[in-house]
Amino acid sequence: MLTPREILKSVFGYDSFRRGQEEIIREISSRRDVLGIMPTGAGKSICYQVPAIMNRGLTVVLSPLISLMKDQVDALKQNGVRAESINSSIEWEDALSIMRRARAGDISLLYAAPERLDGAGFLKALESLDISMVVVDEAHCVSQWGHDFRPSYLSIAPAISSLTRRPVVAAFTATATPEVRDDVIKQLALENPFVLTTGFDRENLFFQVERPEKKMDYLLNYVKKFPDMSGIVYCSTRKSVESVCQELLVNSANAVRYHAGLSDAERRRNQESFIYDRAGVMVATNAFGMGIDKSNVRYVIHYNMPGSIDSYYQEAGRAGRDGSPADCILLFGRSDIATAKFLISKGEDRDSVKAAYRKLRAMIDYCNSGGCLRSRILSYFGERAPSSECASCGNCSAVFERMDITVEAQKILSCVYRMAEKTGGLKFGAATISDVLRGSARESRRRSRIEELGLNGISTWGIMKDRSQSAVMDMIDFLAAENLIEVDEEYGSISFTERSMPFLKNRTRLMMRRHAEEHEESVREPRADALSEGRFWEARTEKRRHPRRERERLGEGGSPDMFEELRRLRREIASAAGVPPYVVFSDKTLLAMCEELPSCDEELLSIPGVGRAKLEKYGERFLSAIAHLTRHGTSGAD
Repeated sequence: MLTPREILKSVFGYDSFRRGQEEIIREISSRRDVLGIMPTGAGKSICYQVPAIMNRGLTVVLSPLISLMKDQVDALKQNGVRAESINSSIEWEDALSIMRRARAGDISLLYAAPERLDGAGFLKALESLDISMVVVDEAHCVSQWGHDFRPSYLSIAPAISSLTRRPVVAAFTATATPEVRDDVIKQLALENPFVLTTGFDRENLFFQVERPEKKMDYLLNYVKKFPDMSGIVYCSTRKSVESVCQELLVNSANAVRYHAGLSDAERRRNQESFIYDRAGVMVATNAFGMGIDKSNVRYVIHYNMPGSIDSYYQEAGRAGRDGSPADCILLFGRSDIATAKFLISKGEDRDSVKAAYRKLRAMIDYCNSGGCLRSRILSYFGERAPSSECASCGNCSAVFERMDITVEAQKILSCVYRMAEKTGGLKFGAATISDVLRGSARESRRRSRIEELGLNGISTWGIMKDRSQSAVMDMIDFLAAENLIEVDEEYGSISFTERSMPFLKNRTRLMMRRHAEEHEESVREPRADALSEGRFWEARTEKRRHPRRERERLGEGGSPDMFEELRRLRREIASAAGVPPYVVFSDKTLLAMCEELPSCDEELLSIPGVGRAKLEKYGERFLSAIAHLTRHGTSGAD
C-alpha cells in the first residue's frame, strides 16, 4: 500500500503536504472524526482524497453544488482516480450504473448533494454500500449561526446514524467563528473529533477598501487593465448585477451575469462560460460562487459591501486559489449600509436578525478601519495576526494621506455627551448627531425633533458647520471602527464605550485616512504592475507585496510570452477533453514550467501539480512546446 506522501506525489504531483493536511490524514486513517477549518486554497480536498485513495471502501462526499462536484470529479479523473457524482443533471440509468459500480468497489469517491439524503431510495442504496468515510464539504452550512445555512444539511447526521456501520465523518469549511465551529460539531454529531484550524490568513491575497466617488469609473478602469484575467464582481442586488454587467459589456468587457432571477439554463451557460475561460468577468450576487473550484481567479471586486465579514471573506477567498497573487477590493459607499440593513430587515427570526446586525457592524468597521485590514479579518475569526502591519493590504502598503481628526473626534464625543445630558439620557443616530454638529437639518422631521428637545441650544450646536454631512458621517463611522463609540446597528443609536471618556480627557492623537471627497484623486489607479497580463508571471513568488514594489524577475529562458503560449496549449487540450483549463494544469504549474524549463519526463514530474497520470496524458505535448519555445521563441507552440 502506498503511503500518503507517495500518493500525494504520484497522483497529485506534489512533494510535500501543506499545513495541517498530514495531521488530518493521519487522524482520518486512524478512524477518528475530523473537523478541518482551513482557508480557501489551503488544500482541504487533499485531506480526504488521499485517505479515500488509500483505504478500502467508498468515500461519500456531500457537496452543495453540481458545478463543484463536476469540477472535483473531472480533476480526480484527470489524475487517474476513480470518482463519480450523482446529481439531478444525470440520467436515471446513469445513476443506477454508478451505484452498481460503487457496490462492486469500482469507485473510490462518490459525490452527491445533501438534498439527495431526503429521498428514501438514495438512503436505501447507501445502506448497501461499503462506506468507509462520509465527507461534509462547506460544513458551515449546517449551522444557523453561519452565513449560508442550508436546511438540507440537517439531514446528514440522521442519514449517517441510519447506516449499519458508522463510517468516519470528516467535515471541512473555510470560515467558521468559534460559535459556528461548536454548532457544526453538534449538528453533525461528530464523535470526539480531531479539530484543526490551520489559520485563516491567505498570504497571497491583497485586501483593499476603496471609496471612489464613482464606483463604475473605478471598476471600468480596473477591468480594462486586465482584459485577459479572470475576475468576479459581486453586487448586493439583482438590479445592480444587471446594470453593472450591462455597463461592462457596453465598454467592451467580456462579462456575464449570475443571479437567482435568471433561468436555470442561463445561469448554467454563464457559469460554464466563466469556468471555461470563455468569459473573463462574472458579475453576480452571492448566489454565485459556493464551491466554485476555479483556481485562476485573479481578482474579486465587491461593488457593494456584503452584510458580514463571514460572507466577505468567503466570497473574496474565491480569488487566488492556486496560491498566486490576487486582489480582493471592496468599493464602499454609505448607501451600501442602507441596502444591507434592508436585506437584514426581511428576516423573520428575531435572534437571527439581531445577530445579522452585529455582523453588519463588524463589516462597517472593517470598511472604515484605518489599521491593517488583514489583522481586522483575522481578529474577527479569533486569530491573532502575525504583526500589526502586513505590507499586503491597502491600509498598510498604499501611500495615502492621513489627517489628524483629534479635535473633530472630541467635538463629536462632546456632542454625544451633551445631547444625552440635555435629554435625560436619550440616544441618537449618526444623522441627528451630524445635524446638531453642523447646526442644520435637511429633513423637517428631524429639524422639528431637534427644536422640540432644545438641542439647537446646546454648546455643541454648529461647532462643525464647516464640514459636509458626508465628512462628519465618515468620522462617526471611523470612531465606531476605533471603538470610541458604540453603534446599535439595528436602531442606529450611538453611545459611549469604555474608551470614550479617557480619549476626551487624555487628548490622544487620532489619525484618519483622507477619503475621496476630501482628496483630489477620486479614483485610484489599479495596481497594473501587480496583475497585468504581461507581467503577472513576475509576481509568482511574492506573497506579501507592495502595490508598487518591483517584481522579482524570472530566470533566464522563461518569459511571459511562454506563459501565454502554454496557456493557449492548455485551453486547446481542455477544450478537446471537455474540462475547464485549470483542471489540466493550474496557472501556478504553468509558471513553474516557464521557470524550470523541463526537458524530460523526470524533470516534468518535479514540477508541482504534475503527477503520473497527467504526465502520461499531456507530458509529451508540453515538453515539445517548451522545447520549441526555448529554441525558437514564441512564434507558435507545437
